[in-house]
Amino acid sequence: MNPHYEAVKRALKKKPRTWLVTGCAGFIGSHLIETLLKLNQNVVGLDNFATGHRRNLVLVRKEVGEKAWQRFHFIRGDIRRLADCYKAFGIKIPKVGSGRGAVGGKLKRTANRPLHTAHSINIVLHQAALGSVPRSIKDPLRTHEVNATGFVNMLMATRDAGVKRFVYASSSSVYGDSPILPKREDRIGRQLSPYAVSKYTNELYAWVFGRCYGLETIGLRYFNVFGPRQDPEGPYAAVIPRWIAAIQKGKSVQIYGDGKTSRDFCYVDNAVQANLLAGLTKNKKAVNKIYNVACGARTTLNHLYSLISNAYRSTPHSALRTNYASRQWAVGSRRMVKKDRSHELTHASKKVYLKFRAGDIRHSLADTLKARKHFAYQPAVQVDDGIAKICATAF
Repeated sequence: MNPHYEAVKRALKKKPRTWLVTGCAGFIGSHLIETLLKLNQNVVGLDNFATGHRRNLVLVRKEVGEKAWQRFHFIRGDIRRLADCYKAFGIKIPKVGSGRGAVGGKLKRTANRPLHTAHSINIVLHQAALGSVPRSIKDPLRTHEVNATGFVNMLMATRDAGVKRFVYASSSSVYGDSPILPKREDRIGRQLSPYAVSKYTNELYAWVFGRCYGLETIGLRYFNVFGPRQDPEGPYAAVIPRWIAAIQKGKSVQIYGDGKTSRDFCYVDNAVQANLLAGLTKNKKAVNKIYNVACGARTTLNHLYSLISNAYRSTPHSALRTNYASRQWAVGSRRMVKKDRSHELTHASKKVYLKFRAGDIRHSLADTLKARKHFAYQPAVQVDDGIAKICATAF
């Protein structure tokens, strides 16, 4: 337990703020809005459902209850459209030379804003992005449009709305081909994928907007975040939910490389903690900087497979719960339908080793000292406990 974080949460409950969370229907974004609503905060969410899911919002609504849900305002929009970014703040795009960023002119408020008004957003948590290294290699242009152009759009809207604090999701992929372990924020190599380049571009733009326009930006380099609501389906699914789904169905688990590749896996609660602490820190030395968000421990893919498969074997088949894949909500035309595939849990899976994927790094391990020092980040859930938490509900 992080005493400072617990104190911050207690203080939040007594002093509501209004937060803008982009990518709110995604994996990390949905956990952010759930935590904020439980802490008596007002939340504006922006998403276009390109990779996020309505079912995540349905689950959050169920978790927080109807009273808290009334403090959430959803805006469907695409960060590639500048007008959608401004709409999230309740303002219109200023004419050239009339915006706050140019000459300090007043911005017009849009109509029909029941939850927030212009200038009422206090903190931005920018999570919206097109993830996946393989996807970026297949479609570098779309990755750039969403992750780079969309990012600048959000910075501009934040600046012109008069909001200071802008916390954003970066990635450990920025470290590229640097072989040095542990990864420290000031030591990066050459990026190995369009996705990594787009995230490094975010960091550069954030620093420039801090210098030129006075924004207080904080970048969080996520290291392989995992947890509930992570989509196990599709060609770009993350390794942990994909493997859990495969084991449940008795399918082979595909490991790229020899299994000795290692990652610093980070449970989603730790990422939420980092966002809230970064958003609320009063330490002026903390702003306009980049921070690692991880557990600070290496886990090889072979060991990860053992953790998940052992959790499966230790669960009596008579006590098996609805499987991970079935816990994903299928969207009907007007209602949510829960599928029961528990009968598919028949036998444990075997490992299949495939060739290394282009753009993947060999090893990853974070040094989290900087985040600990500047805003008291302290991961509360280690990787083994995080895997146990997921498997307890999956198996």
